[in-house]
Amino acid sequence: MSCAHAIFEYFVEYFVEYFVSRGSSVFMAALDAKKAFDRVNHVKLFNILCDVGVPTHVVKIIMNWYSKILAVVKWDNCYSSFCSFLSGVRQGGVLSPVLLNVYINSLVKVLVESDLGCHLHSEYVGCLIYADDILLL
Repeated sequence: MSCAHAIFEYFVEYFVEYFVSRGSSVFMAALDAKKAFDRVNHVKLFNILCDVGVPTHVVKIIMNWYSKILAVVKWDNCYSSFCSFLSGVRQGGVLSPVLLNVYINSLVKVLVESDLGCHLHSEYVGCLIYADDILLL
């Protein structure tokens, strides 16, 4: 268990105790987005990057990189034909966690704007995220 994991658990426990002690019920849904890196839709990602203000020339460079991702499957001494990827960010890529965070943040923004979920005073706490774990309150 990591320090960050312990902090995440502390906040969950704090929020649940806060609402229950005030007579409210708390419902939670836990999502494990372990395949999140593989599921990022490229077109949606590029649109989000533009929407959040990433300069157009930078988005075009990223689009160029991602349009050239190809893979080949090797089995024994046989190779498949090349296939391209239309979703996902590069595993182990330095930019990949940043791109995934931008992508997921757009989903969190929709949750915040919907005003669904828990609020602590005037702050929205209806969605807690740590790495690939998402908790909806």
